[in-house]
Amino acid sequence: MSSPMPSRWDAVVVGGGIAGLSAAWELARAGLRPLLVEARGYTGGLVASASIAGVPMDLGADSFADRGRRARGGARDGAQDSAGNSAANGDGAPDDGGLGPSSLMAELGLRTAAPSGRAHLFLPPAPDWPGGPGAPQGQEWGIHRFPADSFLGIPADPMADDVVAIIGARAARQAARDRELPGTVGTGQAGDLASFVRARMGQGVLDRLVRPVVAGIHSADPDSLAVDSVLPGLRGATARLGSLGAAVAEMLDQRRAAGQRSGDLGVVGGLFLAVEAMHRGIEAAGGTVLTRTGGQWLRSEGPGCWRLGLAPTGRGPTPSAEPVPVGPVWEVSTARLVLACSRAAALRLLGGLPGPEAQVEAPSGSPIARLILVARAPGLDEAPVGSGLLVAPAVGDGACPVEAKALSHLSAKWPWIGRALRERHGPGVHALRLSYGRPGAPRPRVDLERALRAAGALTGVDIAPEEVIDHMLVRWDEVLAPTTPEDRERVGRLEGRVAQAGG
Repeated sequence: MSSPMPSRWDAVVVGGGIAGLSAAWELARAGLRPLLVEARGYTGGLVASASIAGVPMDLGADSFADRGRRARGGARDGAQDSAGNSAANGDGAPDDGGLGPSSLMAELGLRTAAPSGRAHLFLPPAPDWPGGPGAPQGQEWGIHRFPADSFLGIPADPMADDVVAIIGARAARQAARDRELPGTVGTGQAGDLASFVRARMGQGVLDRLVRPVVAGIHSADPDSLAVDSVLPGLRGATARLGSLGAAVAEMLDQRRAAGQRSGDLGVVGGLFLAVEAMHRGIEAAGGTVLTRTGGQWLRSEGPGCWRLGLAPTGRGPTPSAEPVPVGPVWEVSTARLVLACSRAAALRLLGGLPGPEAQVEAPSGSPIARLILVARAPGLDEAPVGSGLLVAPAVGDGACPVEAKALSHLSAKWPWIGRALRERHGPGVHALRLSYGRPGAPRPRVDLERALRAAGALTGVDIAPEEVIDHMLVRWDEVLAPTTPEDRERVGRLEGRVAQAGG
């Protein structure tokens, strides 16, 4: 280190992802002098960027779920309205009056925008369609426009034409019985999302709407996700209104009343601009941001005093592995501590606190790969799949004709990318993003040839390798761990342990 660092700070934030940055930025706004440490060589976490074909683009999350003051969740591998990525600040951010994502962006001087175009689903034939169950493998899959009035794939009206077109008449009639069920059905006890949807609307809605959307957004199966984590408040609204469809309709009405066309919003120019703005804002307000610096141990020394050991860090054995300490440890102390780091790092730090062991296991996320390509493809000028599409997982013995789980037409979804590409390369140039990696599946094999094959199958536009101007493969291995009901319970016990530690 070039100069001695203060040993006492108004606040210390461990972790420089979007949650840690937003926490440190709000602390700085409140007049405090925070120290933010990030073990990797950059801030932003899953909000990262690179120049592809000379145009800056988001490599990870490119939108966020705007759910009021405290958006929940983390970066995801899809978005309901855009077949892209969403992120939400809130994991580790302050609870006491923190800004919601949209307000945060406005405070940073950034403009937000909803994705352009309507998303689609790529699905096998419904069970009650002619040839559905016995269709040849890889055949009869089709593209469907995403239902207009739905949330995470759950329809407000199961009998709407665009819903029936996807799930079939038989499944739609079963789902419509949701309106006749008592409000207590499926809502009495917090559980997994699949059980909740199945109890209210049946298997058809679960398999053909919710499952592909959840797999794209959360890189998880709805059987493994806690309903109260991915859809906070919906279970209670269902019990209150007596219908899951009515609860979804109420949520959509509230969104429209607030002037929100989409549940997800992006930042004009790219979500990475928010990372840069918060980083600058923290330092301009007197805070300090240190990258390649990680927490090594944590001690509570009574009310109002946390002591934290820090050390310089280097790359782990693989790009997705935790950074490792590479230098001597020094100590800092603070009255305010925010842990916004990875779960593994947080558990390591919390393991040094007194008291019984917090039996919190860290489930692993699915391996995710994304290939972004820029190509000369005039056939995409009319955006044949809108902003993009999500690919349903294969069911039973059937096979999906493509390996990708999602495609985003980035130059259609975000108009500024399309404009920048046209200005730089002329007309007919487009950016596509192919996403890979499903729950329980091995690490996906991805290359340009596979991506072009999937893009052709999903859009109907074949792109020759010589038409590709640039491309980039990005992997996010095991970074999106599912929030299971058991995980929520374990985290609750851990929060109780931390509260008892004092400080």
